[in-house]
Amino acid sequence: MKTRTMSIIVMGITILLLLAGIAGAIPQRQSTALAAVEAAVSSGISYQGRLTDPGGTPLNGAYTMRFVVYDADEAGTALWDSGNLNIGVEDGLFNVKLGVAQADFNGQALWLSIIVDGQTLSPRQEILPAPYALSLRPGAAIVGDALGATDAALSGYAPATGTALYADANGGVGLVGVSVSNYGVQGASDNSWGGYFSSGGGYGIRVETSGADHYDHGAYVTSAGGYGVYAQSAQNQGVRGEAGNVAGIAQPLGAVGVVGIGANRGTYGSSSAGIGLYGVSSSNYGVWGSSNTGHGVTGRTSNANNNYGFYTPDNLYALNYNLAGAIMQVMQNGGMEPLAPGDVVVFSGINRAVTAVDGPIVQVSSTNTAHSTAVAGVVFSRFNIDAVDPSLEFPDDVSQERLAAMEVTPSGEVAPGEYLLVVVQGPALVRVSGSIQPGDLLSSGSRAGLAGKAAVVTVNGVETAVAGTVFGKALEALDGTHGQIYVYVTLQ
Repeated sequence: MKTRTMSIIVMGITILLLLAGIAGAIPQRQSTALAAVEAAVSSGISYQGRLTDPGGTPLNGAYTMRFVVYDADEAGTALWDSGNLNIGVEDGLFNVKLGVAQADFNGQALWLSIIVDGQTLSPRQEILPAPYALSLRPGAAIVGDALGATDAALSGYAPATGTALYADANGGVGLVGVSVSNYGVQGASDNSWGGYFSSGGGYGIRVETSGADHYDHGAYVTSAGGYGVYAQSAQNQGVRGEAGNVAGIAQPLGAVGVVGIGANRGTYGSSSAGIGLYGVSSSNYGVWGSSNTGHGVTGRTSNANNNYGFYTPDNLYALNYNLAGAIMQVMQNGGMEPLAPGDVVVFSGINRAVTAVDGPIVQVSSTNTAHSTAVAGVVFSRFNIDAVDPSLEFPDDVSQERLAAMEVTPSGEVAPGEYLLVVVQGPALVRVSGSIQPGDLLSSGSRAGLAGKAAVVTVNGVETAVAGTVFGKALEALDGTHGQIYVYVTLQ
């Protein structure tokens, strides 16, 4: 059998790949057409060659050819095999389409072994890329001008349920985005996730910043209408935040919605008009706070009237409690006359029909009898019953305008039927008449709403106040007229 030789045309190998990464490779005006195609471009390669006899005379006719892709120029592993093909040769030239596996063209060096009528030609032909495809070699850097609104620098066609761009790394980093002064990576979507991250065993997403400025946040999230951050865990904490040195601080475990652990504050909630911190539970604690040395829970408000640093419509439990002010009770003016701050009031009944506080509410009226045994306390201010309306338990249903406009303790007198706060224990400004000295026992006076010195009786030679009439002790003196002084309310 005659020996044949192969002369390879330099321009003979063209690799057809879906390129992603050459700046401006796909003009914007073509992107619409890409979305409309019904099938992706074939991954096959077109191969041309020239077949001659040993003397260099071009051959003609049909020949059995076989093409094998190897990962080395000698020996190595066969990655793809065409099998025997019946190829027509005319004037020495032939052209064949090889349906190679696209997965093998991942940047590794490849060689093509050619077998003609059972004879393996030597050497193997190295498969070289088109010049611009060199940017896809491993380690290549793709550099271009700044992207414009009509550029498509990283483009890929994929069906509606496919993936436009896929990066895979076995042990390394799948995708790296770097910017000197802007976003390293930006993702956007019209009606789905702008970015989606998942992990089989580690972090779904990890974010860190080396900035030393107070506002160099590890993560910055904004939302126009939905949640700023929505986090869910099937078996562990939805959100866990740690700040400073947290060694020795209690480390809660299990299915907790939000956990804050800090060397200074564990969790801090602040709001200019709404609710700073909101906690709810169907069967346990709405808010739980603990601290080794400081406050377990601290509630503050920027309102001038101090309402409310902490609000709950439910029961409170405490081992001990410490007060710097007074204890007050929400009551209703059940009388026929308005009540003013500092008035001494007496019990007049109870309203069972009040729904705003989920229960009956005590009714009071101004005193009209000296030394009354029915004193309920001292008027502190009017009270806006909407402040404890059950609808406030669901902040999403309350407009911010309503919360911002709500005045908990409005000024002025308390009209009949309106609600008020009544001091039942602790210091309070009280309208008093007569000559009073600090420490004097006080009871209701002879004038409506005023207090006076308690009546004294002698029992077995010992002077004592009439039982059940004392409601407080004077903290300041009064010169015999009438005015307001501080009294420590302590009902008896």
